[in-house]
Amino acid sequence: LESRVPPRPSTSTASMASSKPYKILFLHGKGENRSMFAQRVARIESALGDSRPVECEYLSAPILIEGKDKFAWWKLPRNERSFTATEYIGIENSFELIESTWKSKGPFDCIVGHSQGAILTSILLARALVEDYPIKPEKAILMGAAWPQPFDKLVSSIAVLKLDKVPYCPRTLHVFALNDKVNPAEMALKIKNLLGHQAEALIHENGHDIPMDEDCLDRYRRFLFEEAL
Repeated sequence: LESRVPPRPSTSTASMASSKPYKILFLHGKGENRSMFAQRVARIESALGDSRPVECEYLSAPILIEGKDKFAWWKLPRNERSFTATEYIGIENSFELIESTWKSKGPFDCIVGHSQGAILTSILLARALVEDYPIKPEKAILMGAAWPQPFDKLVSSIAVLKLDKVPYCPRTLHVFALNDKVNPAEMALKIKNLLGHQAEALIHENGHDIPMDEDCLDRYRRFLFEEAL
């Protein structure tokens, strides 16, 4: 595990300095690792840390797919994509890793996932909603997600829930681009619509990349901290 707690800004108020750190679990995309992802989203972590103390945990997925440092949350059958495959090979190892991290380092207030990490986040949220799975973040940010085809029945079953009446319902922010050439935007939108009235969308023009301009950074801050600020 990689734990990063950015320094508190000198302008912090006494109330902010004494507040409990906001804990975020980051899940990278296919072919990355915890260090790569931490560097990639450093601007997000820094921007959040300017608003209140944050404690970020970055995981490397358990399945090595290339070289010595490129990992995935599952393997796919030959010539399949995450939104066409009938199975995610090895995903049980990813569930076990996240469960153990949740117990030892969590619970976390938010999960942030990109690409394969966002697909995994959608599965975790569906399990929490439908199966009472213990991984229950208050909020989640899903960036560049696709439909988790092997878990189609599970995720689709969210549609029958009355999300305004269930005991647990996360707030979610779905970040995607209409020009994403990796994961079709309509799939991210489908997941967003299933998660009901507490699901928000941030649509950008950066393809499959993670948007980190000032407007997007402000949106992340407001989404996560609007109740605390």
